[in-house]
Amino acid sequence: MSTEAFSNREFRDALSSFATGVTVVTCLDASGDPVGATASSFNSVSMDPPLILWSITKAAYSSDAFINAKHFVVNVLSAEQVDISNKFARSGIDKFADIAVEHGIGGVPMLPGSITSFECEAWATYDGGDHEIIVGQVKGLRGKAGSGLVFYRGAYATAEAIPTLSPVETNDVSHFIDNYLLYYMTRATHQMGEEFHQLVADDGLTTKEWRVLACLYNENSMSLADLAKRTMVDQATLLELSMDLQKQNMARVQQLDVGTKITGTGAGQKRVEHLIEDCQKAESNALDGLDSNAAETLKTMLHRIIKNTD
Repeated sequence: MSTEAFSNREFRDALSSFATGVTVVTCLDASGDPVGATASSFNSVSMDPPLILWSITKAAYSSDAFINAKHFVVNVLSAEQVDISNKFARSGIDKFADIAVEHGIGGVPMLPGSITSFECEAWATYDGGDHEIIVGQVKGLRGKAGSGLVFYRGAYATAEAIPTLSPVETNDVSHFIDNYLLYYMTRATHQMGEEFHQLVADDGLTTKEWRVLACLYNENSMSLADLAKRTMVDQATLLELSMDLQKQNMARVQQLDVGTKITGTGAGQKRVEHLIEDCQKAESNALDGLDSNAAETLKTMLHRIIKNTD
């Protein structure tokens, strides 16, 4: 799609790639009757003073009521309030029928079940093309626990917090090693690898042979220097080990002008294929209790440590 010319449909589709929370904004019109509209254009503006904004299309039947209202409430909907969102998005109906509302600032109705309600005093309005931007100063907050309702690519979704790694509880932190990163890394590696490395030994391979064949499993060809760094084996030992693997048709050693290159073979890949699966199972067991995001975060952190100490 060109950045110089695009249709309204293309622009709308592009905006829908930004997930937004779903709110119902409420106020009272000039006659004191309740007014409400579903809006996903809600956003924060300022912490001091506490300001928020939302926007309403100027063509909306209720636009005058909101533009002239002295107070309004932004009700952030929960994941269980899809029907409320749909109801307040429609026109020509009594939106507040069968809803036992509470009353907030200036008598403005507040929707029960919302996870957060921002009670606002009108601050300013601004022209925003075919919309009016309404800014309010937050005078009161009400909230409860729950999952938020999200709108993404034209459909409803649920907003859930992504769990993060929590500190490990320890009964005694008086010893140096109880707060020493290298100790935790070494112990985790030992405990995670002990059972798996026994499987490698039972399969007739040494740990160093396993490391070489595992490194060559996907990349297939590496320089002796790079492979030594990956396997944590010195180059002299690694060259001797690679020559032994060559005799078993599991690797090929080439002496080139630019240095020695080690290449994996189909036989080498097949030799460790089942061990790759065992290794992945061992990792899965070690990461039990962590969601995929936390596991990837842990790997990223360790990769950064490796890079920083390389």
